[in-house]
Amino acid sequence: MKTKFYKHGTHKYKAYYKSVGHGYEVGFCYGKKTLFVGNFLHAKEANGWFKTMTSEIEKFSKKYWISPKAPKAFYNKFMTNHLYKTYYAQLDKWFDRYNRSYTSSFKKDERKYKQLKKNWKTTEKTFFKKAA
Repeated sequence: MKTKFYKHGTHKYKAYYKSVGHGYEVGFCYGKKTLFVGNFLHAKEANGWFKTMTSEIEKFSKKYWISPKAPKAFYNKFMTNHLYKTYYAQLDKWFDRYNRSYTSSFKKDERKYKQLKKNWKTTEKTFFKKAA
């Protein structure tokens, strides 16, 4: 488990990364209240997001500083929305990359299938059948 602690005036925050079941969880908490949670299947992606998230937290607090008299609930919600926006933008990048990779792999396999199919007889067709 990795943790990073942040202090904003008298308020304490914690960013964490831990394994959960067969996956990984990356989150951000204010006291005992969870502000953000992201779940991942692969450690590489979870580590990448944890690194991105911690840098985003620091950038956010420098760009959107707040007075000690300002409502903490508003600032927490504002930061939560920023983290989720960044999280989904990161996932979109990863999904686009996976989509390109699997699309090209499928096309390659499809070409190979068509090449193999030329030598097969049409009477030898078999299909998937529902098993009991």
